Amino acid sequence: MRRLILQLVRLETVAGLVIAWLAGALGLGLATGAGAVPTVALMALGLLLGGLLLLIRHSLDLASRIGNLAGQSERTLNTVRRLGPDVEREIKKEIRQTFRQLEALQNLSAVLPANDVLPATRAWAASPDLLAVLVDVVIAERPSLVVECGSGASTLWLALAMRRFEIDGRIIALDHDPVFGGKTRDLLARHDVRDLAEVRDAPLESFSLDGETYSWYARRAWEDLTGIDLLFVDGPPATTGHQARYPALPLLNRSLSPVATVVLDDLVVPDMQKVLRLWLDAYPDFSSEILPLEKQAAVLRRSLTRSQLGRPLVTRPEAG
Repeated sequence: MRRLILQLVRLETVAGLVIAWLAGALGLGLATGAGAVPTVALMALGLLLGGLLLLIRHSLDLASRIGNLAGQSERTLNTVRRLGPDVEREIKKEIRQTFRQLEALQNLSAVLPANDVLPATRAWAASPDLLAVLVDVVIAERPSLVVECGSGASTLWLALAMRRFEIDGRIIALDHDPVFGGKTRDLLARHDVRDLAEVRDAPLESFSLDGETYSWYARRAWEDLTGIDLLFVDGPPATTGHQARYPALPLLNRSLSPVATVVLDDLVVPDMQKVLRLWLDAYPDFSSEILPLEKQAAVLRRSLTRSQLGRPLVTRPEAG
C-alpha cells in the first residue's frame, strides 16, 4: 500500500485533482445557486484533501528515508566493528613508529647539536631512524668520501657528524633537481658546513645497462669520484623511471673503496626491492643486511678476505 501511495500521490497529480475539485465545486455552486458560503466551503474542502494527501505522501517518504538511513547506519556499524581491530592496530603501529622517530631525532640532536633550523624529515625525506644509522656509520668508519644519490636532510646531518667528530672527509651529493639542490646548499651554508659537503647539479641522462635503458645522474657530475667509502642511494625518485636507483652500483662500483658501505633506502617500495635483488645477483661479493626502519633500508658490504684487499677489484664492464 505504501509503495502504491508513493507512486500515485505525486505533487503534479494532487495539483491536478485539487484544480479539478475547485473547478467542479465552483461549477456546482453556480449551477445550483447554492450561494457563496457553501461553494467556498466545498472548494476549501478540496484544498484540505489535497494538503492531506501531500502530508501522507511526505510522511511515508520520510519514513522510507529513515528506514534506509537505519539500514545504512547498521551496515556502517558492522563495517566499523569489522575494521575496528585493524584500525586500532594501525593507530598503535603509527604511535610506536612516531615515538621511535622522535627518539631517533632526539638522539641525533643530543649527539650533533645544531645552531640553526633543521630540515624536515620523514615522508619524502629521510626518516630520523635512517639518519641515525648513517651518522653511526660515519662516526664508526670515518669515511674519507661519502657520495649521496639525492640531497637534503641527510647531507646536513652527515656534514654535522663530520664536523663534530673531526672526520677528515667530504660529502658529495648528486641532485637532479636544481631547485631542491639549491635549497640544500642554502641549508649547508646556514650551518656553516659548506667546506665539508657539496651538492652537484646532476640532470638525468640515459644509460644502457644490461640491455635496459635507465635515467640516472649525468656522468659529468660523478666521473671524477674515486675512493667512495660510503654510498647512500636515496635517489632519483621512483617516479623518474623503472628501477630508478639501479644504475648507482653498476656505474659507481669502480669508484668504491675496497671496504665501502652502500646504503639503499625505501625498501618498502617494491621497485627498490627489485633493485636490491638485481644488485645482489650481479655483485655476489656484496652481502646485505635489511634494517627494520620506518621505510626499511639495506646495508651492503663487500665480503673480502685480507688477501683480496691487497688485489685490484674485479668489476663488470661499465656501460655507457
